[in-house]
Amino acid sequence: MKPFLPQNDPNKAQRQSSLEKGRKEYEFRYDFLPPLAMLKSVPPSENFSTKYIAERTLETAELGVNMMAVKAHAIWDPLDELQDYEDFFPVLPKPNVMKTYETDDSFAEQRLCGVNPVVLRQIKQMPANFAFTIEELQAKFGNSINLIERLATGNLYVADYRPLTFIQGGTFAKGKKYLPAPIAFFCWRSSGFQDRGQLVPIAIQIKPNLGKASPLLTPFDDALTWFYAKSCVQIADSNHHEMSSHLCRTHFVMEPFAVVTPRQLAENHPLRILLKPHFRFMLANNDLGRKGLVNRGGPVDELLAGTLQESLQIVVDAYKDWSLDQFALPRELKNRGMDDVKNLPHYPYRDDGILLWNAINKFVFNYLELYYKSPTDLKADVELQAWARELVAQDGGRVKGMKNSIDTLEQLVEIVTTILYICGPLHSAVNFPQYEYMGFIPNMPLAAYKPIQEKGDIKDRQALIDFLPPAKPTSSQLTTVFTLSAYRYDRLGYYEEEEFADPNADDVVNKFQQELNVVQRKIELNNKGRLVNYEYLQPRLVLNSISI
Repeated sequence: MKPFLPQNDPNKAQRQSSLEKGRKEYEFRYDFLPPLAMLKSVPPSENFSTKYIAERTLETAELGVNMMAVKAHAIWDPLDELQDYEDFFPVLPKPNVMKTYETDDSFAEQRLCGVNPVVLRQIKQMPANFAFTIEELQAKFGNSINLIERLATGNLYVADYRPLTFIQGGTFAKGKKYLPAPIAFFCWRSSGFQDRGQLVPIAIQIKPNLGKASPLLTPFDDALTWFYAKSCVQIADSNHHEMSSHLCRTHFVMEPFAVVTPRQLAENHPLRILLKPHFRFMLANNDLGRKGLVNRGGPVDELLAGTLQESLQIVVDAYKDWSLDQFALPRELKNRGMDDVKNLPHYPYRDDGILLWNAINKFVFNYLELYYKSPTDLKADVELQAWARELVAQDGGRVKGMKNSIDTLEQLVEIVTTILYICGPLHSAVNFPQYEYMGFIPNMPLAAYKPIQEKGDIKDRQALIDFLPPAKPTSSQLTTVFTLSAYRYDRLGYYEEEEFADPNADDVVNKFQQELNVVQRKIELNNKGRLVNYEYLQPRLVLNSISI
């Protein structure tokens, strides 16, 4: 299909027919999770293909074999040893984190390149409404690191889960589930050798809402207490990951773009042609998630710590704080104080992500400038301007952080780059690590099964195991995260034949693929100097779309 801007298309009638069809098939609903704008019903053209269904079924086939081979446990009884959690992998490969999850190195590294690498933020003063001063933190931690100095120089970081305090907890067959809402402090410590160093955890307060009644726990506390505190952070992080970083800030915030695009851009509009493969199967996937994951009795209800309503409130809260402009990768990193490579030399999500962002940005610019030769072309494109208006409109996509008109090519390039980055690299970065970090349940449980001890008063290892999920939710969590992360439909920058009918666009795509191959080599080189290989932003493993 030859691309045309609307002002240049010789076949206006066919173009209008395409738009009328799109407006009938793609309609919004606002009642599922207000105020989010979602698709009313999935058009047949958006459904999963036979190829997709067959390939995904094949890729997940070993899961059933694995679960049948798992040693039988009483369905709700606590497990006896941490070793018992390893027995859930008779066929499936054992996650590498199983070997290191109890260490501080692994705990800190997961803030930088784990399943949820978008929470940590730099602080230059102690967090608001926090009960302890930096001097009290220093006294509790000891003299091995000058934390007062590190705070002043921007080398202190925080993972703050206090916004989750509202969650009272859901229930399971034998009682209640619980969600900690801790705050955890980290420090970047240089080794003094070629700027290498490491992020180290320095303190965790399990219940900051209690003020000083909940003490600061540090690596100097006894091993069980400290591991319990780290487990509280991991549980909070897993709930934040699933409902905020993953479900809200990739799947749901991109849905309005996939709905508005066929409503306002004709099938042969250059921008719709570009966006189509980056929206492939997303609407069907999101609809499947609403019906099968976040429904009553589904995995979110069963496995996450809160009630279903509480877990969905995390989504709504995350949406309130999201806007398109502030979540363009360079700005998002800067907003968290995580953009300074000199201050924080090691941050794989940032370093690999920026490589991909720059490659996508160059691709988008090269593609769009084929069709928009001047600002006049943008202003005369009535479909593009209608696209922007409906995305922003309250009776449309309700997208925050973009204007209702597009005046410059640079403005459009950033918008489209952000869309492609979120649908591709960001979603891949928060989706595919799930098996590695959440498949082995003691590393990252989705709920606690005993009340949260604000002082970390764990007397023995059995009390710690009782705090972790029993056999049934362990099995369900493993099944869910494997299903969500086992299959990749396509590869970033590689499109189906004749996706772009313009030969000039083919040249742009070819250059993009070459650029991605360069990025692939750079990331492989980066990994040679890392404590843990960060694979999730390697271009060969990143998808075009939120297709799983």
